[in-house]
Amino acid sequence: MYQKNVSIRFGGPMTSGVKLLMAVNVAVFLVQMIFNKIIPNGMMEYIFGLSHDGFIGNFMLWQPFTYMFLHGGWMHIIFNLLGLWMFAGELELVWGRDKFIRYYLLSGIGAGFFIALMNYAVFNIYGSPYDKIVTIGASGAIYAVLLAYAVLWPNREVLLYFLIPVKMKYLVLVFGLIEFFSTFSSNPGGGNISHIGHLGGIITGFLLIKIMRGSASKNNKKISFFENFKKKKRVSSKQKVIDKRIEAKKIIDELLGKIARNGMSSLTQDEKRKLEWARKHYYPSNDDIL
Repeated sequence: MYQKNVSIRFGGPMTSGVKLLMAVNVAVFLVQMIFNKIIPNGMMEYIFGLSHDGFIGNFMLWQPFTYMFLHGGWMHIIFNLLGLWMFAGELELVWGRDKFIRYYLLSGIGAGFFIALMNYAVFNIYGSPYDKIVTIGASGAIYAVLLAYAVLWPNREVLLYFLIPVKMKYLVLVFGLIEFFSTFSSNPGGGNISHIGHLGGIITGFLLIKIMRGSASKNNKKISFFENFKKKKRVSSKQKVIDKRIEAKKIIDELLGKIARNGMSSLTQDEKRKLEWARKHYYPSNDDIL
């Protein structure tokens, strides 16, 4: 009889980087709600969200970074934080806090530039009022987190909609295809979902992982190069010691033969110096041998 142990866990470890990102998102969302109560005309979203009019028209170059910390309501931020909580902690444990946060932020920024490119294309095709559409939310970065999780643990199963078990590699593949076709089939500006933001997060995450793996491979090659260099240097040093001992042995045999025949007084000053050199190199110190 075959028995399979199944462990079901809801959520991931609450690492320091995950806590920090969750706290920042919640804090900004609360400020956003308070600001909108005071000035209820979407001014904060226009300034810090991402739109063609703001980013290109008014040179608000910070928007591809700041848009990911704003959200469109409680359900929006709850689902993004849920994804962060469930999948990001283990990434941070493997990568470390700094590397994980850098990946998260760069993925969100990369997704922002994909959104900006789409906004630019839509505006040039359809014109106003598509330049006023504002995108907010951390979904692009969250989709990049999902991709990274699938790359590290492709065969790990998760419960889709808390019901259907599916491997991570298939889940992210399906999500990616959905976002790809939805990006080019949906109405420009229609709906409340930024499919290009999700797709941009996946693409950016993929590129970042390729870069990180390439850097790690280069570092390993550098380490191997220096290790081989040190090894060759040690071998070369030992060989020099051995060569000197062989030469010293020849000198000692030659001069001891002369001493045996003619006595110590028969050695010239130069031969005595050679004998002293041979004695030192025939019996080298332990540091020279090791």
